[in-house]
Amino acid sequence: MQGKHLTHKERFYIEKRRGDGVNQATIARELELPRSTISRELRRNTDAAFNGVYSCRRAETLARGRRQKTRPDSVINQLEPHIQDFIRTALSTHTSSEAISVRLVLEFGLSVSKNSLYRYIQQERRAGGELSVLLNSEIRVFR
Repeated sequence: MQGKHLTHKERFYIEKRRGDGVNQATIARELELPRSTISRELRRNTDAAFNGVYSCRRAETLARGRRQKTRPDSVINQLEPHIQDFIRTALSTHTSSEAISVRLVLEFGLSVSKNSLYRYIQQERRAGGELSVLLNSEIRVFR
């Protein structure tokens, strides 16, 4: 269950059970989540502006804000045009994202993860681009 975000329903349940005076361990057991998840949720998302009372709505807002801060629209869009061209060319030759990531480090000293490349491809696909067509499941390495 690693990397799972709490749903609005789970947050609402936490709010209600905390209001009833139920401890974190019991809430975790009832939601079938690790105790640390509940503890972390309460620590991160209990706002002093609400007198230290947990609010599922406020928790949603705070969590969404943190997620947006950690992931810019696209790291690649912020790169120089010649590097973007390099990435497009590599994709057009069906080079894997992993290989492109390694090549960017070797040739340009840039660290761009394969996941950032996949997100960029998805973003382009949603915008009507054809990068997703260029990405082949076959993995070939630059030589």
